[in-house]
Amino acid sequence: MLLSMRARAPWTRLALLWLALLTRVLWLARFPADPIGPIDAEGFHLLAVNVLAGRGFAIGWEPPFCPTAIRPPLYPAFVAGVYATLGRDPARVVLMQLLLEVLTTALVIRLGREVGGARAGTLAGLLYVLNGTTQRYAGYLLAEMLLLPLMAAALWATARGLRRPSAERLAAAGALWGATILTKPNVQPAVWAVGALLMARLWLSERRGIWVALAFWLALGGVLFPWSLRNRRVLGRWMLSSAFEENLARVSAVATLAEVAGVPVEPWTETWEYLYDEGVVGRAARRYGWSQPWESYFLPCDVQTTRHAQITEAAREIVAAHPGAMARAHWRGVRVSLLDPGHETWYVAFTGEPWAATGTMRAIWARIGWSLERWAWGDALQVLWRERVVGLPPGAALLWWGLVALRGAVWWMSARGTWRLLRSRPWAALALAGMAAYLVVLPGAIAHDRFYVPAIPAVVVMVANGKRET
Repeated sequence: MLLSMRARAPWTRLALLWLALLTRVLWLARFPADPIGPIDAEGFHLLAVNVLAGRGFAIGWEPPFCPTAIRPPLYPAFVAGVYATLGRDPARVVLMQLLLEVLTTALVIRLGREVGGARAGTLAGLLYVLNGTTQRYAGYLLAEMLLLPLMAAALWATARGLRRPSAERLAAAGALWGATILTKPNVQPAVWAVGALLMARLWLSERRGIWVALAFWLALGGVLFPWSLRNRRVLGRWMLSSAFEENLARVSAVATLAEVAGVPVEPWTETWEYLYDEGVVGRAARRYGWSQPWESYFLPCDVQTTRHAQITEAAREIVAAHPGAMARAHWRGVRVSLLDPGHETWYVAFTGEPWAATGTMRAIWARIGWSLERWAWGDALQVLWRERVVGLPPGAALLWWGLVALRGAVWWMSARGTWRLLRSRPWAALALAGMAAYLVVLPGAIAHDRFYVPAIPAVVVMVANGKRET
């Protein structure tokens, strides 16, 4: 019997890999998209094109091509590599990303096997194949598509290093985590936490093991140092990315101003942009006496750099003056995004019509949250009954409530799997659960499912571990 199961295992894994490719190809065939349609995707495209054209690591369609560190280099290098070998067609990058999804599936299976055994690995792979989120984003030039296999590989290397520590295994983990940072800098704090976890694990198990843990930090530093040195020489600062400064100004400060004013606002709407232009940029412009408008991309690069720094300083002052408002706006965004599981996208996929065709409210949880914050429990229940029970067409109601139930089941099984792993391999559980939690909480006021994509490998493994038999 055991030999039979082992004989079937490679075929099962191969079937999952083919299914991963098939589901994503079918999705793109059914819902073709412009690969560089999102503004972030356009930026990655421009970085790759400008590097190949000898204009440096710059985002822009025309001069001046100012060097930037808002995006780290790994994903633009991937795009540039595809362009250099297959031609400058974003659709060909999408084809490579489909293969990256197959690779991620294979790595998720290995991670699941490492954490919970063969059955958990197979189930984790199946759950990853069937998740709808990465299918939808595979058609765009977004760094998350490269981050996914790197994240799965880094978690797998970390789990192996925690189980049987060695300098080689920890160095591999450090190098992979360094690659994740050079793909999307937002993972930095979580990576430092993983490194600290490895140090604590080896310190508590064996005092001499602390020297083994240094292999993680040496490999991590070796991967990150060249890019940081480039930024020091080109931009005058030791840093890995200016994305945090950009997010502080474009997201945190704007959400804080909206919270202070009591204005409900969705990201990137006209109201949001007005608060940014007048409340953040305007504050900097008035203080430093700008003689030219901010949106002057023809300004010399040094002037643009100076103004970015001044805007960041203005944003930092806004957030520091209203920490409570910033925290409320951040957690409201996280809460709403977790409770509202992408029904609009799936409704369009199944019916071809926008959710507005149902005649009901879009952001129902935001509306309910508004009532609950004012202790209007009756109003919250009335809104839920009217907008999601009696007001929805049957098909839309089935979709919405089904997704709510599915999301609840996923998080329940994930928590159960984490608890099981805590009892047997607490260090691995802390690494997986901590990474998933960090990536879920990080986006804050602009939270939506794209930013949760890197957490999917950890979540499906935890769910699979919760489902396996004890």
